[in-house]
Amino acid sequence: MKVNKLISILIVILALVSFGLYYVVATKDDAGGAIDTLINLTKILLYFTAIAAIIGLIKDIFSSKKALKYTLMGLGGFAAVIFIASMLADKSPYQLGDTTYSASTSFWTDTGLWTFYLLAIIALILMLFSWITDFFKTS
Repeated sequence: MKVNKLISILIVILALVSFGLYYVVATKDDAGGAIDTLINLTKILLYFTAIAAIIGLIKDIFSSKKALKYTLMGLGGFAAVIFIASMLADKSPYQLGDTTYSASTSFWTDTGLWTFYLLAIIALILMLFSWITDFFKTS
């Protein structure tokens, strides 16, 4: 039996079980146990989906040298952006209302914000570049 067929059968079975549990929750006023079961089923589906996606990703990356090269280049570029963001981050503690935040909290929050800003700027520049090159190709 192929893996795709097995996964399809598992998805149909989980969908039927989910529909049954949803019906139990929708028709009862006090369905605390059924809600807990639905939450646990959702967690299991999330873990299963994440593991399947990671396995597929790793398989695709290692299937060719070219894919591995581009993946490593992308990770290196992302690491460079995070490094630049950490250099721009403020490392001083600050107070907001009655709460005082440490230098570490300030640093990591600022690094995350700078990373977002830098990635957004890079994305805008690349979109503009793509639009401009498409404009000159068509004319």
